[in-house]
Amino acid sequence: MSRSVLLIGGPDSGKTNYVGRVWPALEDGKGRLQAVEQPDDIQFVLEVADHLFSGHFDPRSEHVDDRQDFEVVVSDTDGEHTSIIIPDMSGELWQNAVLDCEVTPELMNEMREADGAILFIRVCSDQDVRPLDWVSSQAMMEQLGEEKKAGLPTQVLVCELIRFLELTLVNRPDGSSPRLSVVVSAWDLVDDEKFTAGPERFLEREYPFVAGRLKDIDCLSVQVFGLSIVGGDLKADGAFRDKMLETGIDGHGWVAAKDQSGAWVRHTDLTLPIAWVVGAK
Repeated sequence: MSRSVLLIGGPDSGKTNYVGRVWPALEDGKGRLQAVEQPDDIQFVLEVADHLFSGHFDPRSEHVDDRQDFEVVVSDTDGEHTSIIIPDMSGELWQNAVLDCEVTPELMNEMREADGAILFIRVCSDQDVRPLDWVSSQAMMEQLGEEKKAGLPTQVLVCELIRFLELTLVNRPDGSSPRLSVVVSAWDLVDDEKFTAGPERFLEREYPFVAGRLKDIDCLSVQVFGLSIVGGDLKADGAFRDKMLETGIDGHGWVAAKDQSGAWVRHTDLTLPIAWVVGAK
């Protein structure tokens, strides 16, 4: 069985760094999903992984045409094999699709062939755009004597990406609705109180339009996760970076998911967002 899982999100949302960590997790074979065989071409994945192993997040710049595909055959805990194709498309490509209200035929075909997606929203991204206070902004612009265009607010971008998925994703092989994993990346940056409340509450507070949109979806099954690629901040926390370089990246990184009691807990299995999308047992 071949399945296509879209990675979708704006610039600096964490898509590529996640792919760089998923392959080692699949190869390790300790998670919900395990790699069955070596993919034919994973050069870009290995390059991302190398940056993380050396203590740096992937520096790949976002360009409109920037795209890499990752295809791998995986097995779940019941031994069922699935070929997963994960197109990693640049955040600018998704952003421009929303701004221009136009999707390339290639991208449209990719979306129509997928029955699941992973939507990334990053904590504390410097690419995050907040809505303007139009009263004070207009007064400021009048004082400056010039017009300035504000960027598209991030939560508007994300809501439009969700609409794209609603319109294009196909039903799963068993006839059930397409699945969407919403991944709040850089979840290690939140404090203990926010972690306990969970990424759903974070979205309600920081991106209320997105949270409301997710609750108003009938044609997609949605699950929310928190994600830490390596378990800490490689840029700002020098002590953490040195410790990771000393001990190695294995064992670092986690996914936050709800347990049966509804509490948010850390899991070292980085494959969980994909495993839920493909219905792995």
